[in-house]
Amino acid sequence: MSTYTPPSLTAVDFALTASTPDSTANYSTALSSYSPPALAAVAFALVAYTLPSFIAIDFEIGDGGGGGFPTQYSGLRTYYGGAVRELCLVATADAPTGDCPRVFKGGVTYAVYLVDPSDADASSVRIRTNDGTKAVRLKT
Repeated sequence: MSTYTPPSLTAVDFALTASTPDSTANYSTALSSYSPPALAAVAFALVAYTLPSFIAIDFEIGDGGGGGFPTQYSGLRTYYGGAVRELCLVATADAPTGDCPRVFKGGVTYAVYLVDPSDADASSVRIRTNDGTKAVRLKT
């Protein structure tokens, strides 16, 4: 990759002439004595610039139409409000960062998905973590 070098300007002659208009109300008279500057021998020495290429970089923006939430697994339930409720288990790699309880079931370890208690999918099950009180997410 090369570095951009600003062009050097040599022998630039602007040849401006001072002019005092009679009145600011008559702009055509004020501009009649103006002549554009003459530019001579301007050299623009541009250097080629090559963008670096990046291999194996992937950016994911949005949810890609797939819903955005990781796969949820069954196996953790609670009873409140007169009904049994399924709670959200996800693969440990899909768990949010921070404190996250784990459940070992059928030879596989799952993460209990925690959300803020104000989340629309929050259950009434609360867990105190280093980041404050969190709610276990309902399986949707």
